[in-house]
Amino acid sequence: MSFCSFSKENTKSGKTLIDNIFIQNYLPDAPDQAVKVYLYGLYLCQNSEFSLDLSAFSEILKIEQKEVIDCFKFWDEYGIVSIISESPFAVHYYPLSDSTAKYRRFNPEKYSEFSKQVQLIITERMISVTEFNEYFTLMENTSLKPDALLLIIKYCAGLKGNNIGYKYILTVAKEFISRGITTVDLINKELDGYFVSSGELSDVFKALKTTKSPDIEDMQLFKHWTEKLGFEHSFIIEVVKITKSKTIKKLDKSIEELYSNKCYTVEEAKNYFALKKERFELCSEISKKLGLYIEVLDNVLSTYVSPWLSMGFDKNTLLFIADYCFRKNKRTYELMNDTVNKLYKLGLITVQSITLFIEQHNKNDEFIEKILAYAGTQRKANAWDRENLENWRSWNFTDDMILEAAKRSSHTSNPIAYMNSVLSNWKSQGVFTVKELDRVSAPQTTAKTVHFENERTYSSNELDELLKRFEDFKV
Repeated sequence: MSFCSFSKENTKSGKTLIDNIFIQNYLPDAPDQAVKVYLYGLYLCQNSEFSLDLSAFSEILKIEQKEVIDCFKFWDEYGIVSIISESPFAVHYYPLSDSTAKYRRFNPEKYSEFSKQVQLIITERMISVTEFNEYFTLMENTSLKPDALLLIIKYCAGLKGNNIGYKYILTVAKEFISRGITTVDLINKELDGYFVSSGELSDVFKALKTTKSPDIEDMQLFKHWTEKLGFEHSFIIEVVKITKSKTIKKLDKSIEELYSNKCYTVEEAKNYFALKKERFELCSEISKKLGLYIEVLDNVLSTYVSPWLSMGFDKNTLLFIADYCFRKNKRTYELMNDTVNKLYKLGLITVQSITLFIEQHNKNDEFIEKILAYAGTQRKANAWDRENLENWRSWNFTDDMILEAAKRSSHTSNPIAYMNSVLSNWKSQGVFTVKELDRVSAPQTTAKTVHFENERTYSSNELDELLKRFEDFKV
């Protein structure tokens, strides 16, 4: 017969599988070896035909006998097994049920003084078995000692009152443990810093106009602001006033924002938040111009408006562009961004430069339509026409010469193409005024090509030589 067996109660229950209660309540927090020992012992209980002693059990699991015993003692503390004999070693497994408590049984002598002191600190309620077990388990599983935990409990009770809940105490204790603050000396040193700063933090809470009392997280934030970021207590109070913060979280966000933007004085903070307010107002105005309603403008500011301002566009120019985009049915920030970038590439970043550009554009279109009329064509100006006009003017032709070329092209099948030929011929002969036209012969046209009088012809070999020497057109 194996040294592991079911108790009478468990035999009656007839359970042969691993109970879900064990998986849900015990397995996640248990040491790996303890789980291994429990499950194999359960296996032996289910299969009574196997007869193992402690030595064989240890050998099969490849775990030292002392460690096997320690694992069963671990489960014994939770009350789900019982070590009924030390020699020979024997264990009974107990049934699990929904009412099974997941608490370790501790030696009452070990924590008796601690328990008395905790109840003297938390005077407004009785401490439950559940709460005591949470404290005991924390101390058993960490390096935190009773005197150190009592200091933390006393501090928390001073912050939150003598009926403070144990979950808050555990949260604070675990935070201390995570930073390696587990001895009486280290905790005293940490709390001394809190108490020194508590008066200043109280001033911050008064400025916030909140009825909430500062807690450990608030104190840690205050230490972060003053020690790590290097801000003075008076500066933090001023930030509360400037931002009109109502909560510690909003204040923390503002202080971190100032730090990341290299604002270290009250004057710099005022200027930063004033500019930020103006920029949010500008975002709102642009949105209205575009016919948009956007409740949260942070993304609009960071993605579009701030980059536009950094490119040199000012408020009036951006509102002018927004109005233009609305009229042209470009009613999104993405489409407005395309327009802004195009203007920037053209060097147009003020209202004046943009309006002058538009006026010139309109004048050019009016002149192009006049050219088309002279050439006998009735249509609106297009991009190709504008490109041609820009080229003709770059050849140093006056508007009178351009119109003269249009007149001479009026009876051709493609007047604009013919104008290019005429003006190119004049340019090659150095003729740039109307008075000089008498000494120039007009180009002759055929159905397919345009030829000029005295035009030189080239053989294939000559053309090849010309192309070899030609590198590229220089604009």
